[in-house]
Amino acid sequence: MSLLIRDCSWIVTQDPCRSVLRDASVYVEDGRIAELGKKTHQEADQVLEADGMILLPGLVNTHTHAPMVILRGYADDMPLQEWLSERIWKLEPNMTSETCYWGAMLACLEMIASGTTTFNDMYFSVEDVARAVDKSGLRAILSSLILEISPDAKFHRENARKVLDHLKNLRNPLVTPAIAPHAVYSCSEETLLWAKQTADEEKVPVHTHIAETKVEQAEVENKQGMKVVEYLNKIRFLGSNVVGAHCVWLSKNEVRLLGQSGTKVAHCPVSNMKLAVGAAAPISEMIQEGVNVGLGTDGAASNNTLNMFETMKFCALLHKHSRWDPTALPAQMTLDLATIEGARVLGMEKKIGSVEIGKTADLILVNTRSPSLTPIHGRDTVISDLVYSASGADVDTTIVDGRILMEKRRFVALNPTEIIGNVRRVTEDLLARSTGS
Repeated sequence: MSLLIRDCSWIVTQDPCRSVLRDASVYVEDGRIAELGKKTHQEADQVLEADGMILLPGLVNTHTHAPMVILRGYADDMPLQEWLSERIWKLEPNMTSETCYWGAMLACLEMIASGTTTFNDMYFSVEDVARAVDKSGLRAILSSLILEISPDAKFHRENARKVLDHLKNLRNPLVTPAIAPHAVYSCSEETLLWAKQTADEEKVPVHTHIAETKVEQAEVENKQGMKVVEYLNKIRFLGSNVVGAHCVWLSKNEVRLLGQSGTKVAHCPVSNMKLAVGAAAPISEMIQEGVNVGLGTDGAASNNTLNMFETMKFCALLHKHSRWDPTALPAQMTLDLATIEGARVLGMEKKIGSVEIGKTADLILVNTRSPSLTPIHGRDTVISDLVYSASGADVDTTIVDGRILMEKRRFVALNPTEIIGNVRRVTEDLLARSTGS
């Protein structure tokens, strides 16, 4: 099967030279980029006319909880611990497999619509999330959340192992299994070590939360006599297959330990600001120490959208604002975090994250005829236009593995009316069962 994306106004390659091509085409064969430039095949099984479009790699969301779109707007304007313990954790036990399936379907719909082609997810009912991902055509890393907040916690290691085996047996090349201990404060040391050992043996990623709040740091210091990352380093949990979400409250030594261990970071600026965790993650210091950093939206319960274009802009502005420096985290670096660096965080940089011959065709087209993207002054501004001016609604076409998932804002495989109707139904049922009304 071949696909020609013809006469793109711009191609933002994100290759090692960060090349930006003008009036060029991309030819895809069997899901891989076969030709790139002005002289490519002019015939294909499918042809997309891309005049007026910016072609770039699909965006990579390195941390989210897809089914939590069901809880969008349910608990806003609350401190994190109160938000978790008084609202989210009290409602989640009532979420059925059907709730999670339709929530994941809505999340996939939203991500396709806003240009995300790969996401890293941890939640419950992962078999149902995997069904939604398979139907959507997106690329995903999926893991069952291990949460030990009470002695009779429902979701433990046995379930995580079962889900890991289930995902492997699916043999879906777009789905990668992972292990997801929630955090230091919600998992025992035994569970953290089991998770790391299992991931090492199975050669899969570990997905966890690290140092999201000052309270978390204080509690771990009080209990362990050291900071969160220092403790994780001591028990030999850190490593190149570990993706730590947030990593906000870190000392210089902790940043150094992340770099030395090869541990990856998923930065979630919108969620961190909305939940007022009190600081900006030290991203510049992480990059200086060689830490691979990507961007994540977090779940829609704490962000309210899964829009990575919004996350890019918030990311750049947060770090400029917090450092009183307009040159902090420039547009090119921010786009890197959402594409090639995000791919690196997930161990997929050889496959996705840039537009290069031989790489998988995970691509999006952004419409420059949008009022917010007019004018584009030239090659020197197209990157900043994408980061500061574009929105998810400007995404015209989304492609994963050479397969078109959305074209001209029309979904190919998913039915928005069906999904939104079912989400409304299961949400009403969830709230009725949770409140007893």
